[in-house]
Amino acid sequence: IHGILNIIGWGTLLPIGVIVARYFKQFPIKLDPCWYYFHYSCQVVGYILGTAGWGLGLFLGHESKYYTFHSHRVLGICIFGFTTLQILAFQFKPTQEDEYRKHWNVYHHFLGYALLVMIPVNIYKGIKLLKPDNITWKWTYNGILVLLGVVVLAFEIVTWVVFLYKKCCKKTVEESSPRRVEIEEDNK
Repeated sequence: IHGILNIIGWGTLLPIGVIVARYFKQFPIKLDPCWYYFHYSCQVVGYILGTAGWGLGLFLGHESKYYTFHSHRVLGICIFGFTTLQILAFQFKPTQEDEYRKHWNVYHHFLGYALLVMIPVNIYKGIKLLKPDNITWKWTYNGILVLLGVVVLAFEIVTWVVFLYKKCCKKTVEESSPRRVEIEEDNK
């Protein structure tokens, strides 16, 4: 149950929330303000499930006197702390006009991407602890990560195609614009 809660909460829902924030805020489809509510919902539900799994992991660690998994425990505590900071960041987010907003954005993005690295590492550490049945769980989580990776790759390709198309078409329209010809004639 500890592993399932963490795989679903922190290992799946949090990355889905990041994907929504990255690809539906502006590019390729602007879904304002729906993207924000979906991003926030994924993060909160993922945080709740992950926190329940984390608490269960602490309980399991306390109950197993002869088994200690130091690196898995330390990473789990760091993940819980950082995700708590991210959830609190929603409450203390400055307005768009606030001069500190750019610093908040850097903090929020840096910590979020750091978590995207730490979470799978810790999930794989936890899967490695399952001696007889770690292959099934490993391939299950591999499948989840591959699926998320394919979605990200598809959105990244679409984003770049849309960006380059708009840039190319904008340049073509500006070059053939009658106003541009008038400006060039005035400059001569």
